[in-house]
Amino acid sequence: MPTDFRTVPRYFVTGALSATFGNAAANIVDLSVRGARLHMTQPFTIGSSMHFRVEAAGQIISVQATVSWCRMAALALDEHETDRYLVGVMFDSEQPAVTKVIDDLVAAEMAMRIEDARDAERYEITTQLTGSYGMHSPIRILDLSIRGARLGTDRQVPAGTVGSFRFRIDRKHIDVNAEMVWCRASERRGGFECGLRIEGEEALLRQVIAQLCTQNHARVDLQSMRRKFDPIHGEKQPGVLALV
Repeated sequence: MPTDFRTVPRYFVTGALSATFGNAAANIVDLSVRGARLHMTQPFTIGSSMHFRVEAAGQIISVQATVSWCRMAALALDEHETDRYLVGVMFDSEQPAVTKVIDDLVAAEMAMRIEDARDAERYEITTQLTGSYGMHSPIRILDLSIRGARLGTDRQVPAGTVGSFRFRIDRKHIDVNAEMVWCRASERRGGFECGLRIEGEEALLRQVIAQLCTQNHARVDLQSMRRKFDPIHGEKQPGVLALV
């Protein structure tokens, strides 16, 4: 049986969505009409077939599913914790009812198409890159994506503030409108770290990121990628060792 169901769109579930696989409880990490990726507390043998059931958005999905892969995600180090696993399962046939579940999750901002999420991956700035935001100058640009940025500032900027985000790469001046989404004290650098939301400038920012990467001034933030697509990784829980 083919193990690759990436020919159909997959959706990363950002909220809690419980399911059962066989007699075991599971949390859904991502979902498509062909299968799912599950977070579980027990392993399963590749090729084993179990009943998969999830109830969401007024729909009940109840279907036979086959394990296509299984790997440990976190190892418990004491008796108060349990080992955790990621399990990939394929449905025996496409499930059109899953489309309704996915549509409702997306509308509630509880799911995002994985291809879209990857396109908005963050890039860590590896050189000194400064600019300004509204009346605040200079600010340091810590990371960048096609839909936002993370800044370092010496003063707090209230969430909801809207202003011009400006910086320069070589001789090119970048000036985009941005909204401050969050701002908090920096644990490592002193001052504050802030998150900007930028809309409608994807093409421009994609060019900027490509140029920075070509010059070795930016690299993909692997930690944010792991947290996004394997949310177990990066969790800091007592007695649990994450295996990457």
